[in-house]
Amino acid sequence: MRFLKYLIFLFVVFLMAFLIRENFYQGESQKNGILMDTFVNIHFWGKDSKKAEEICWKVLESLDEKLNRFNTKSEIYKINKNAGNWVEVSEEVEDILKKAKYYAEISDGLFDPTIGPLMELWGFYNGSLYIPTEKELKKTLEKINWKDLEISKGKVRLRKKGMSLDLGGIAKGYAVQKLLEISKNLNLERVFLDIGGTIGVYGKPLSGDYWIIRIRHPRREGKIIGKIRIKEGVVATSGDYERFFIKDGRRYPHIINPKTGYPSSEIMSVTVISSNGITADALSTLFFILGEKGKELWRDKFRDVGVIIVDKNGEVWKSENIYFEKEK
Repeated sequence: MRFLKYLIFLFVVFLMAFLIRENFYQGESQKNGILMDTFVNIHFWGKDSKKAEEICWKVLESLDEKLNRFNTKSEIYKINKNAGNWVEVSEEVEDILKKAKYYAEISDGLFDPTIGPLMELWGFYNGSLYIPTEKELKKTLEKINWKDLEISKGKVRLRKKGMSLDLGGIAKGYAVQKLLEISKNLNLERVFLDIGGTIGVYGKPLSGDYWIIRIRHPRREGKIIGKIRIKEGVVATSGDYERFFIKDGRRYPHIINPKTGYPSSEIMSVTVISSNGITADALSTLFFILGEKGKELWRDKFRDVGVIIVDKNGEVWKSENIYFEKEK
């Protein structure tokens, strides 16, 4: 009898261990890889974690196929190749282009999705980096104008031949926002998304009440300038350390001012914290181009977002509406 009770006890223990293991497995799911020309890490906790991972990864693969300007099958490639003519696009591509135009409009063209010809001229696409002549810049600037991007009922046209789209300033934020919206409609406890350094979080973290997001130091590899804490939202950073080249002691980053044709070099990095991924991504590009003037823009128009600016001397300025702990 005692032996039978012992066997029953062992069975219950093993059953509990199995159930705990199965519940843990079902309650957490993570996947990473290369999509949208960058490193992607998506992490979900909750009953629908596996479902969320599968749905979100398919969404990212779909966006990658549609938005990749180098993929000959993508819609952006077709728009660029057929500049001057109307091209049929999906609802998703029409949506992101409308949003890109919105930020171009409110920034008076400092954020411009038609920046492609300048990126190509400076060699940021094929790696043949060099400083163009004033004549080359002047000619190329004639092809940069967000107003020449036309959108009409499922069709898109770049008015001038030679124009091309580059959605690098908004695509990651768009993807993060899309995944967050999907996640909020599923049974999940928490979500952590990292698409090329654009971070999206949702739900309560494993410990504490706030997510702690570390901001990379622009010059010290593996170091951070400090930490911010948020309950939910998106953190996007634009910096001069991602793609750049140095000539005669001057650094030329890949973030180009569409008005002058030159890479912006007044600051090292800018981080924007927003409830919306598209806003965070687009404004981090805009604030980077503006440099020190970004502080004025925040005070005048964008007090609903948080901003951290690291100037060319490594000094840190933060907007007063966020918690930021500077690294000692």
